[in-house]
Amino acid sequence: MSLKKIAIVGAGITGLTTAILLRLSGYNVEVFSREHPVIDHKNPFFASSFPAASILPHSFKSPISKKLFLSSTLFYHQLFEHNFPGIHRQIHYEVFSEVLQSNPTYLPWLPGYTEIPVTGRYFIPHLPNNPLSRAWKSSMFFVDWPIYWKALLSTFDALEIPLAIETIDLSQIDSRFASSEYSLAILASGSGFEEIHNKPLSLLKGHLIEISNGPTLRNPDGELFSYNYTPPAKVYSTLNGKAQDIYSYPRSDSMILGGSRIAGHLIEGEWIGDDLLTGYNFIESILDWPFAAIFELNKILIEHSTNATIDAFQIKSQLLGYRYLGPNSSLCFKVDSSKDLPHVHAYGLGGAGVTLSWGLANEIVTKTNELLGKPQIYRTHTLSPSIPHNSSFEKPEMIASYLAKLNSL
Repeated sequence: MSLKKIAIVGAGITGLTTAILLRLSGYNVEVFSREHPVIDHKNPFFASSFPAASILPHSFKSPISKKLFLSSTLFYHQLFEHNFPGIHRQIHYEVFSEVLQSNPTYLPWLPGYTEIPVTGRYFIPHLPNNPLSRAWKSSMFFVDWPIYWKALLSTFDALEIPLAIETIDLSQIDSRFASSEYSLAILASGSGFEEIHNKPLSLLKGHLIEISNGPTLRNPDGELFSYNYTPPAKVYSTLNGKAQDIYSYPRSDSMILGGSRIAGHLIEGEWIGDDLLTGYNFIESILDWPFAAIFELNKILIEHSTNATIDAFQIKSQLLGYRYLGPNSSLCFKVDSSKDLPHVHAYGLGGAGVTLSWGLANEIVTKTNELLGKPQIYRTHTLSPSIPHNSSFEKPEMIASYLAKLNSL
């Protein structure tokens, strides 16, 4: 087995997770990024830099979406069981007053998926005076992003994976990574396709509010919960009439409120696309639009559905970000083996980068094995016990146990 390196372009959630799995599978990996992947609490360009953290693919399209989601869920389950930092499980409600035209693709895949009758006396978080059309709940994994990302970076460092701070011209991959030194290039660079072909980005614009010392939301059974709720379009929608959802989920020291998924493109820094309808008479707030609507609608829902309260003085930050939807608003995952140096394209997770990171990394390792042949374990790091040969990527429980131990050192 050749010890030529695998180059990974991109140090986001896909790039780092892929690097870790490839490293544990025995490959010699090097990651390239235009900047160091540290936690940055400033307003990010991509919302996935401050993600909603639910393991739920709301805005993702791909023929292999089920495979990626179930694989990722298995990894998160094992990481949760082995106490990997920043992973929690809670009840999540998805509630609709706006009538659903069709079921979400992911619905039957959700662990513990249970439909809730909307005509009975069941607990369903929603806005008052708005009839319900549909509701369900599931037992969902959530990622407390700052804690989880820090642990992932710690794992990356402990495995001694080289990181080069360098801006890679994606149109010059073959000349940058000579086949005499590298055996494969993995392009996990987010908007890679558009960069190569000079096309506008297909995006969803989103807004988040961080609440300091936010209340812990619990249902009548005492269970921690989060929610997505879609009120009628007349209550909250875009200019094109697309109903928007509001949502809330907890963090270790705060609460996140959200409420927009607006389709469009950024062209030379200008937003071209749909936008939120303004001027709702019932919204009275000191906040700028649309944060005023997002805060007030979530506040009304929380105080109607629970004994908790939130106030404007608790607002820590307001964030505008974008979910990158990928080429043609779908995942680009393909292998180009027509050149001396094969390429794996892996981007366009539609804001579901955290959700699907382990599943996509698993698929990349599988394709790498097919292209290069499965290696013997090749280890340079010294901080950890030896990795048994059978703890390869096919064994999520062994990988999870190993990563948890690595983070405890």
